[in-house]
Amino acid sequence: MMETTVRSMTEALSHAAAEMQSAGDSLHAKQVLELNSKLAEGRLTVAFCGHFSAGKSTLVNRLCGAQLLPSSPIPTSANVVAIRGGETAKASVVSLKNGERVSVDIPLEELDAYCKDGENIESVSIYYPTDRLGDHTVLLDTPGIDSTDDAHRMSTESALHLADVVFYVMDYNHVQSEINFAFAKQLKDWGKPLYFIVNQIDKHRDRELSFEQYRKSVEEAFQAWHLEPAGIVYLSLRQPDHPHQEWEQLELLLSQLAEERVPLAAYSVDASLHHLVAEHKKWWDLRDEPERERLIAEAGGEEAAAKVRAEMAQLEAEKNRLAEEPEHLRVELRRSVQSLLDNAIITPAPLRDKAHVFLESRKPGFKTGLLFAGAKTAAEQERRLETFRTEFASQVNAAIDWHVKDLLRRAAEKAGYPADRMEQELISGLSWQPEPNWLIEKVNTGATFGNEYTMVYSRELAAEVKLIYRKHAFDIIDVLAQHVAAASTAAADEVAAQLAALGEQAGALAQLAALTQRAAAH
Repeated sequence: MMETTVRSMTEALSHAAAEMQSAGDSLHAKQVLELNSKLAEGRLTVAFCGHFSAGKSTLVNRLCGAQLLPSSPIPTSANVVAIRGGETAKASVVSLKNGERVSVDIPLEELDAYCKDGENIESVSIYYPTDRLGDHTVLLDTPGIDSTDDAHRMSTESALHLADVVFYVMDYNHVQSEINFAFAKQLKDWGKPLYFIVNQIDKHRDRELSFEQYRKSVEEAFQAWHLEPAGIVYLSLRQPDHPHQEWEQLELLLSQLAEERVPLAAYSVDASLHHLVAEHKKWWDLRDEPERERLIAEAGGEEAAAKVRAEMAQLEAEKNRLAEEPEHLRVELRRSVQSLLDNAIITPAPLRDKAHVFLESRKPGFKTGLLFAGAKTAAEQERRLETFRTEFASQVNAAIDWHVKDLLRRAAEKAGYPADRMEQELISGLSWQPEPNWLIEKVNTGATFGNEYTMVYSRELAAEVKLIYRKHAFDIIDVLAQHVAAASTAAADEVAAQLAALGEQAGALAQLAALTQRAAAH
């Protein structure tokens, strides 16, 4: 199903780019083609945004395990640096010389000096051999959003169409600044996974406020702005051993996202395409505004054209609603499923206790009884495994399975999808139960068994189960969206017929209607 989705999306991107280019909108056509290239590359693209002083570049350097980014901002027209895995360390710089684009590969250590002397640099890509990136992840380092240079802010915003996931980096002391909330809200409107990174937590002073109180104040501040990030990570790059450091959680998160790069990229590109199409329509409307004003004047003024325009606007709105309904359903259901999974607690303390007992039985050298020790040990291991498996399955069913199915059943009913087909063809494939061997395979036999590893094991199980349910649920949502799209097409045809009837009116009003319809088509 995913291969079909990607192939269909590639065709949609090529068609949209061609339409935009033929209309003269080369900027948005170029961005749509970049989406096609990104989809073909098959890598997870992670963008880091935030203030200049928040430590984005330092964070990216540490993730890559090397000082890759220059000490000062690169003066490119894009001001976004892409970092990929590669066999050798190098930088690829694209410059505009004598009206032609020239690509030059240079040693990484010469990048800083090259960019200072370079003119008309359009883009910079860095390649570095690191397992963190491999052939699966691209990191984007963007300019600070608090820059006084409008081009910097615009380049940061323009980079978002390529990002599958956005990490918004904030300074500990400036988390609750208005510019953070405003930009984060803009990111949320894209519908892409958004994570907050609160950096420089070494500035925290417990005598003024406990760290838990600070953490709570941060969460409440974002809730007040109706922002629900996919997660918040607290870091101190200056003090790696800081007690509230969450570096390992960040590394684990990036690994999990990389594993889900294919569906994440498909979802991201889909969201970006709809955003760019909307931006193209705004461009089209602005281009046609002078002609629209001339036609209104020829029609006898605003009042004479207002009635027809109002009717057409109402029909256009209905047509757009019908066209957007499938994607709106897809986006909202995915958000609801993601929110449900993010909030689901499937490894509470009582279950972790059973996990601890189970893990204890998997330790090398575990033995029970004196006589017939081998048989008794095997029986005890089996008993502990089944006890943990049963309780874990029950917790997954109560915290995730029932809720996800209920959400999808209600969505299917609202969309008019036949209930019997929903159960037989879709819901039946969603059910999941932890197999004994699956639980055993997840055990790291080389770990030091104890309370700390029990926590790690429980977190890994929870993350894996959520990924499984998200994939199955997203597949079902795609089917529901296709069903809604088929129903919307018939209704949209009827609306189009009414629009055509209005467009047949003579003179300037007919031309105005045609102009409005042409704008809607783009």
